[in-house]
Amino acid sequence: MANTLLTPDIIAKEALLQLTSNLTMANLVHRDYSAEFAKVGDTITVRKPATFVAKNFTGTVSTQDITEGSVPVKMDRFRDVTVAISSKELTLDIADFSEQIVKPAMSSIAQAVDTDLIAVGVEKAGGSATVSGTPVLADIAGVGKALDVAKAPRDNRRLVLPPSILYKYNTLNNFAVQAYKGDSQALRDSEIGRVYTCDTYMSQNCPENQSATAGTATAYKVTGTAGATQFTVSDGSATTGTIKEGDQLIVNGYLYTVTEDLTLSSGAGTLKVDQNIPYTISTAVSATLIKKAHALGFHRNGLALVTRALELPMGAAKASIASADGLAVRVVMDYDASTKTDKISFDILYGITALDSKLLVDFS
Repeated sequence: MANTLLTPDIIAKEALLQLTSNLTMANLVHRDYSAEFAKVGDTITVRKPATFVAKNFTGTVSTQDITEGSVPVKMDRFRDVTVAISSKELTLDIADFSEQIVKPAMSSIAQAVDTDLIAVGVEKAGGSATVSGTPVLADIAGVGKALDVAKAPRDNRRLVLPPSILYKYNTLNNFAVQAYKGDSQALRDSEIGRVYTCDTYMSQNCPENQSATAGTATAYKVTGTAGATQFTVSDGSATTGTIKEGDQLIVNGYLYTVTEDLTLSSGAGTLKVDQNIPYTISTAVSATLIKKAHALGFHRNGLALVTRALELPMGAAKASIASADGLAVRVVMDYDASTKTDKISFDILYGITALDSKLLVDFS
């Protein structure tokens, strides 16, 4: 007997479950969510965590207002996975459909969210610590020291390491003692333990140069057009500097990997990258160059993920939104008459901001 046809509501709930299970960074930073709908490009004002001053008591208390402060966040990160499906796939039970389609789709969105968070953290970091050529545990202590200097509370401190940095340290004696496990599957799989005041995790989404030998260019600025997969480079550090395939750069909080070697001519050239530029950059901005692996140490209140639900599209009868725990996923099922195929899309809208750069430490 055929299974009941899957509905957008059923699929959306499963998509939200899979997204929650696959996120690491999103579960470690400050979160802001409301049930209000938002559009791509909207600017949301979010509250910053409250801060107080411990004053000397001299006989009379001095009452302090709860001044949380606020910060504007542009909802400019719109991630989408659209897949062609058949009626046969829609008759699968939800477990099989999830394994074949939902889980891979939401895993890719979770990877994008975590990559964006780490990229913003590295780009905006106000503190730094150094990975030694010959690793010693004192290197990681440098992250804790930087957060101590920034007067970060000792609770809710995190350190996220890429594999290449992790494996420099986890073979050393007393690197970490296994601690509690996280709430999501991704956290349980990635957690290492508490090391020098920081709960430590591994993430494959940290910035890391992918080329065998990094290019010689040490600084440059870029412009680009929305939707394009290339930047125009200007103001290169050397008139004939090189940028190699596999080099990485962060531009406005987005991480890109170079897909083709480039030799600058008079400090300029066309730089091809692995993903499309989300919005036009008319005035040249400095790129943060990734010459080696970067880890990120931070306090939860240093970085914020702001999420809102997207509106259901007008005229789309087969659409649903699932939201819980500060996340919202939209699922839309549609028919493309030009190709005569059914399609299903999964999308999420969010913004990221550095709440306090002093609470972010670039460990590289």
